[in-house]
Amino acid sequence: MNDIGTLLTRWELNERGLREGMYRAPTPRERERWHALWLLSRGWSEARVGEALERDPHTIGQWLATFGEAGPSGMGFEQAGGPPPPSTQRLNPR
Repeated sequence: MNDIGTLLTRWELNERGLREGMYRAPTPRERERWHALWLLSRGWSEARVGEALERDPHTIGQWLATFGEAGPSGMGFEQAGGPPPPSTQRLNPR
C-alpha cells in the first residue's frame, strides 16, 4: 500500500503542492485526481474520498498508485475513445 506521506516526500511535495496542483490542473479530471490526493494527505481514507468524489475507492487507490509510480506527471489525463474534442473536429467535413 502506498502511504501518501512517503510519496509526497519522494516527489518533494507537501499539502500545499497538492493544492496548487489541484488549482493549476488544465482539465476537470486532473483537478479531481489532485483533489483526491489532497484529501488523502489530510487523513481521509480511500473509501471516504471515493464517496466524496463519487468514485469507486479502487479508482482512488489506482490514482494513488499511479502517483507513487510516476509522480505529478502521472496525474495527467488523456482522452481515450469517444469523439474528438470540438476544437479538433473539421468544420466542413466532406
